[in-house]
Amino acid sequence: MHDKEKEEESAAERRPATGGCPVAMHDGKPCGRDVLRTVVVNGIPVCMMHLNAGRDAAAFREEFERILKEAGTGIADFTRFVFPAADYAGRAFVAKCVFTEAAFTQGANFSGARFTQGADFSGTRFSGDAEFYGVTFAEVGSFSGAKFGGKSTFQEATFSQEADFKGATFRQKANFREARFRDGADFAWARFAQTAWFSVATFAQSAKFVRATFSGDVAFSFATFTQDADFSLSTYAEGADFYLAQFGQGADFSGATFMQGANFSEAAFTRGAVFSNARFLGSVAFRETTFREDGTVLPGAVFSLAEFAKPEAVVFYKSYLGQALFHNCDVSKFVFSSVRWRRRKGSGKGMVLEEDIDLGDERASDIEPEERSPDERDYGLIAELYQQLKKNYDDRKDYWTAGDFHYGEMEMKRLSSRRTNPVLRWLHRYLGLAAWYKYVSQYGESYLRPLLVLGLVLLLFTLLYPTAGLRYSLGKDQHVASAASATDVLTYGRPFLPGKDYSGWFSAEGRLFGNSLLTALDVAAFQKERAFEPVYPWGRVLALVEMLFTSTFFALLVLALRRQFRR
Repeated sequence: MHDKEKEEESAAERRPATGGCPVAMHDGKPCGRDVLRTVVVNGIPVCMMHLNAGRDAAAFREEFERILKEAGTGIADFTRFVFPAADYAGRAFVAKCVFTEAAFTQGANFSGARFTQGADFSGTRFSGDAEFYGVTFAEVGSFSGAKFGGKSTFQEATFSQEADFKGATFRQKANFREARFRDGADFAWARFAQTAWFSVATFAQSAKFVRATFSGDVAFSFATFTQDADFSLSTYAEGADFYLAQFGQGADFSGATFMQGANFSEAAFTRGAVFSNARFLGSVAFRETTFREDGTVLPGAVFSLAEFAKPEAVVFYKSYLGQALFHNCDVSKFVFSSVRWRRRKGSGKGMVLEEDIDLGDERASDIEPEERSPDERDYGLIAELYQQLKKNYDDRKDYWTAGDFHYGEMEMKRLSSRRTNPVLRWLHRYLGLAAWYKYVSQYGESYLRPLLVLGLVLLLFTLLYPTAGLRYSLGKDQHVASAASATDVLTYGRPFLPGKDYSGWFSAEGRLFGNSLLTALDVAAFQKERAFEPVYPWGRVLALVEMLFTSTFFALLVLALRRQFRR
């Protein structure tokens, strides 16, 4: 018999023309699997799902190779196959391999393998260890819904196109160290029961970990996310390490739950990092973390509505927070050490982004005013944030920085008004008490301003008293000639005091100025016995006004000094 005829006869034996797998299923009915997926064992066609792993291993390998050979560069379909020990390390699969709902009852070793047309392991069960170390998927590699019962290793694996692990379950350690995801990587709803390593992994396109659950420690240290990274609603039962991770675009951790420590130290969020509605139940470290700093009003880190169960264990160190949003998030106990804030134009004082952010940004929706409010934004909410920051720095005895946020709090009170009339609103903002408090002492944060204003007030009334007239009081100054009359009044028009020698008009005016200055100082000091008295009635009115002004500005000076130098 020719060799070709022998091969055809052998193939006919392997593929009987009729019938199906007779092995009974759980409901008592035979499997009945398609005869094209059966192997003749002891004269009985048995499907690939029910081969005995030990006794029928040779028949299994023979059938596996036959399917690969016949598929060529097409599709090699191993759907629902039950694999005994599988060692395909270094193997090149030129066909598109479909392992949907297959079962690997023992270890599966694909280390160094190359799938030139991708592979579909959707719903596959790996009872033992799954080794994919250094594997290459030239096209889509799908493990959606797969179950890894043993250790799974994808270290240094390369996914040239999409990597789909949606809903996958990893019951033991999962290792994706130095894996390269050149297209999208989808781990949404994936569950990691033990340690998961993604250290030094590279995500060239979008990375999705939406609602992923990490029951053990997880490490993304040194990982690189070139495009958007979505960790929204993910859960971390143990430590979460993002040390030195690089996020080239947006990173979304909104609604995520960190039950233990979370480390974002030296991570770089060059665009945006959203932590709104996230829950941090343990310590959180943002040491030397890089947040957005491009001088725009676009938000960098968003912590609005985030919950921190241990706020005293939240550390921000040497980070720029000038484009961070903290409204609706209690920051009064955070540790802010050597951080930099946004600078206010003009005064240069620290401020928060909530004052500047464009309300058209969806992340600023909470700052929008109530429907009937005439204010441009919710100044009360921003003032609350400033109060928390002021308390934070006051408690740490950093009074200078606390003063910046006191200034911000007062600015919000100055800008806020219930008046709808634009004129009244303008008067409140620019001529109200808060406005004058700002003009005179920068809300108590400047001691130079009230000192300067106090000097100007003394100078002003020194110049005004001669216009109303100064009357010399007898017996107050023994150096004045006794011939002087109590009715003598000094004015700019009559600056000469009887009994005094003057070298000329300018000399008399100079002495008048000096006497008026002494009178202004006496009035400011509430001296009852004065050598010169302002003439009634306008002079006395000026004296009363001066006492009001000087006492007010002196009080502001004392308050500012106390705020600046208290210990």
